[in-house]
Amino acid sequence: MADKSSLVTSNAADDAHARSPVPEAATEHPPASLAARSLESMCGACLRFATVALVGYSLATTAWRARHDPGDLAFVAGAGALLAALLACLRRAERLTPESPAEERRRVQAAVWLISTVLSCAFAYRVAAIMPMAVAVLVWCMTALVVLVGFCLLVLCKDEQYQCLEEVEDAGDAKLLSKIEPNDELV
Repeated sequence: MADKSSLVTSNAADDAHARSPVPEAATEHPPASLAARSLESMCGACLRFATVALVGYSLATTAWRARHDPGDLAFVAGAGALLAALLACLRRAERLTPESPAEERRRVQAAVWLISTVLSCAFAYRVAAIMPMAVAVLVWCMTALVVLVGFCLLVLCKDEQYQCLEEVEDAGDAKLLSKIEPNDELV
């Protein structure tokens, strides 16, 4: 029973703290946590730089090996450029919010689908060229399936993920708390 009363008082204290006029950032984030966040941000930047360097090195060595065949060299350069464009579009899509214009979200999704379709078809073409006919047909069927499913999910479907976020924001605390199971409350 003592545990329940301490749980109730801690919840009341949390509610009072949540309603206090003092910003949370000023009371709970000492300079040490700012340094930790800065270190985490720097580590993320180093990881991104290392990834870009590794991919760049891989593309450079592949281009060097394909330097005598213009078709292979064009494929490597095109795949690298398309991959960079896809990553840029995905980065832009990650930065979109539910408040972003729906037309902008649709354009970014369509661009992601188009670039990934071109990449998929280019790789399927290269793989199917060296495979027996039966396996080549299978490769093209799988590629067509991926392209069609991507088209349905990214272009035809509405922005249901953003609609779900808006419903959660509009639901209020009472509806959200009613969905908590007893096992979840103990954590």
